[in-house]
Amino acid sequence: MIKIIVTAHGELARELVNSAELIAGKQSNLYAIKRGANDSLIQMQERIDILLRSINDEDGTLILTDMIGGTSCNASAPMCRSFNTEILSGANLPMLLSAIFASKSVVSVVDLADKVLFDGQKSIINVKKMLLGSSK
Repeated sequence: MIKIIVTAHGELARELVNSAELIAGKQSNLYAIKRGANDSLIQMQERIDILLRSINDEDGTLILTDMIGGTSCNASAPMCRSFNTEILSGANLPMLLSAIFASKSVVSVVDLADKVLFDGQKSIINVKKMLLGSSK
């Protein structure tokens, strides 16, 4: 089964995982990595590398990061060279739920990343415009 890592600044990764598991139940293929205030890029890379080595299998790993250009994303990027990984930035709860449910049925981590990206993008909505229409 494809593994999923959420990595973000502060407690965001852990809280996204907690929220997703509140909805979807406990997940054996889901991991969180926190970027603490004093963590360097190298420290983050080491933690991600260690986790990937411990869970690595041929199915691959989807890494969801909080934002492009942030330490969590920058630390994840080099992992594409050594591991079967896909990395998406801008992680949100709909993306994580999509990843959890689809990871059990998609064929490849590339397919999973494509689905999660699509689902995440379509989950961003201006609710006022949706409810009131574009005329107001």
